[in-house]
Amino acid sequence: MFVDLIGILLTVIIVSLRYWFIVLLISFIESTFTILISTALETSITEVIAGGIFTTVTGPSNNYFIMILSPLFLLLFGLGLHRNEKIPWLDLINPVADFKRPVAALMIKTALCRMLIISLLSNR
Repeated sequence: MFVDLIGILLTVIIVSLRYWFIVLLISFIESTFTILISTALETSITEVIAGGIFTTVTGPSNNYFIMILSPLFLLLFGLGLHRNEKIPWLDLINPVADFKRPVAALMIKTALCRMLIISLLSNR
């Protein structure tokens, strides 16, 4: 397992500068969940580069299904924690936005950014 410091720094800048410690914690949880789900599904992993939303997992067969499971879990968990309050679209783009429930909102933001990066990588 390698750590991509530039990817982690860009993750904090893209997702939220105000709640940087929560973003780092969510990124760590997401990377750990990716590794745990791949061992549960018995897929072999040869390399993990932890870089926040830019995390890559490589193996003999580049299976994007394994990489999309943890952001999908984060998105559903964040939506479950968020309740009925609406997040303005501008706050999803704004990295210094203030939230009433920052953990839930940052889970949603991180998951959406991660899914965007995975979709861009799968089109290569």
